[in-house]
Amino acid sequence: MTPFRKWSGIPSVVLLLGAVAAGPALAAPPASETFVPYSYVDPVSRLEVFRCLVPRGWKVEGQVKWSANPALPAQLRFRFHDPAGAAEVNLFPTQAFFWTDNATFLGTNPPGTLRFNTLVARPVDLDAAFDRLLVPSIRKGVAGLSVGERKRLPDLARLAAGDPTPGVRSSAQAGKVRLAYQERGKAIEEDLFASVASFRIDLPGSAMSRPYYIDYWYVDNVFSFRAEKGQLAAHSKTFQTVVLSMKVNPKWFAKVVHTKEALAKEFMRSTRAVTAIGATVASAGTNLREEQMRDWGRRQSIQDKVVQAQSDGIRGVDRFVDPHSGNEVELPSGYGRAWANNLGEYIVTESPSYNPNVGSNLHWEEMSAGR
Repeated sequence: MTPFRKWSGIPSVVLLLGAVAAGPALAAPPASETFVPYSYVDPVSRLEVFRCLVPRGWKVEGQVKWSANPALPAQLRFRFHDPAGAAEVNLFPTQAFFWTDNATFLGTNPPGTLRFNTLVARPVDLDAAFDRLLVPSIRKGVAGLSVGERKRLPDLARLAAGDPTPGVRSSAQAGKVRLAYQERGKAIEEDLFASVASFRIDLPGSAMSRPYYIDYWYVDNVFSFRAEKGQLAAHSKTFQTVVLSMKVNPKWFAKVVHTKEALAKEFMRSTRAVTAIGATVASAGTNLREEQMRDWGRRQSIQDKVVQAQSDGIRGVDRFVDPHSGNEVELPSGYGRAWANNLGEYIVTESPSYNPNVGSNLHWEEMSAGR
């Protein structure tokens, strides 16, 4: 195993330029919300990266960036937001670093330089990652910024550390912080989530040197929920639906894994970086090996548990059966009734008398409860 293979490179809460397709406008009652399907296709690999549900009228901005970095060949940054307000869900890029206690190596590759296109830097703990790396860059320049309550998230830490791997000492911390600041005259609150994971490999010494270690560490699983002050809980159903409905395409996940392996082999052969990243991506496979498929499924499962159990104010989902596809769909709880059309759009409502077919040119069917 090369040190590049341990980490999958795909954010758990994972996350395109333009607007969500809105479709015909509907006069829904106040106690209703409509969700429409959204998917992002990576222009480099030409594969769908993920799909999810977003509230009708919300905008989606972001993209996948590829680079010749064996630790992080594909980086995601996406923003799902209400253009009429401050509510939004953010997915931020992962950061990768390299460290060692080998003094000779640090003499030639000191902190601040690159090794295999990965920044050489001493590891930091979770609080330092929030204070030094994340908050200053994510909310740089906002007025009145303050960092409030911090909370540890052990489920997210277990996800970040991954399964035990022979020869690798893995450890992780994960949590969230509450940010408060002013934006365009409005008071904003934001819950920022992240993990810090370390994958340390011990190496034997020689007659000329003592044993040493190398450490690939990551600031990963970085995402946030934000809204006007006092409104985070009110938007929790919407935030939850966006995140829990987000499913990464396993073929694209495999493309990233195989690209990582191809880049790692190239760097192991020489110090020359691969510059034709598009060709490398194109030649990489899209089939997941059995152990990679297990890891992909595990990340999806734990991601859902983290969002359901650890996010303040999130009150769960109800399962409904889509009469058009026959699939179960997770939609916000508390409404009681849900409708679906053949475009993959959904309405949740509290009103027993509401019928979205009235005044609409689409065919809506009421959804039955799932198992």
